[in-house]
Amino acid sequence: MDESIENAVEELKRVDHSIFVSLKYTRTVDILENILSRMIDCYEYLFLALLRYAKEHKMITDIPSTPKERVNLIKEIFKEQEIHDNIDLYLLLKAIIKSNFSRENEYRRHVAMRAIIAGREEIININIISRYYEFLTSFFHLVDNLRKGTYTLGTAAQVGEPHDADEENPNNPYWVEIRQMKEDAEMEIARDKEIRERIRMEKQQKELQRQKDLKKSMGKKIQENKVKRITKRKPKIKPKRVIPKDKQKYSSLKKNIKVKGKIKKFKR
Repeated sequence: MDESIENAVEELKRVDHSIFVSLKYTRTVDILENILSRMIDCYEYLFLALLRYAKEHKMITDIPSTPKERVNLIKEIFKEQEIHDNIDLYLLLKAIIKSNFSRENEYRRHVAMRAIIAGREEIININIISRYYEFLTSFFHLVDNLRKGTYTLGTAAQVGEPHDADEENPNNPYWVEIRQMKEDAEMEIARDKEIRERIRMEKQQKELQRQKDLKKSMGKKIQENKVKRITKRKPKIKPKRVIPKDKQKYSSLKKNIKVKGKIKKFKR
């Protein structure tokens, strides 16, 4: 029994770290799925501890090998309402893990996994899985106290008592509190979907408006180009220099002198 309790403690530590560290920063359905698997393993260790306790006290002779048989045997032996509620929770978690669950709002605060179990929709989000962890922790303390001898069977609420069988009993984890948390989760998922849809529509409208403005501006440019006449530039004609007559004579004399000088050099 001590070995099963130690294994359950290790699984509880992993669940605690996954909820308050990994899930806080990652917020994915994969983390939720991993937490559910850890909780299922912890429950199985605690059920084994209960059966070993029953065997030590000669309540049973043998311990079944399969989880289903162990759960059924525990229900027959122990009549505590808390034990039966946690068995139901264990079966629910196993059904969710095996189901074709959907993923909602990943990487957000309201990340959730949804599944249909026995015709009823089940939701697992951060708030609900944290509450299930509290139920598991309470069940662990019950089994541990039973092992230590500080808890006596029959002192807590028993199965079949009228006030415990009532669906409005606040101590039953499947009714008032969890039902309210599931309703809140559905509202959160619907609200997040509405916000995402509104953002998508706003982006779509902005894109359409941008395309319209672009078409208008392109149309204006085309019209402007049609109105304007494209004309070639006329080449600039430099005005002729007007040289005075005296300067013309002087330049012609210079030219003559140069020409005569070249001829003399050539003759020599």
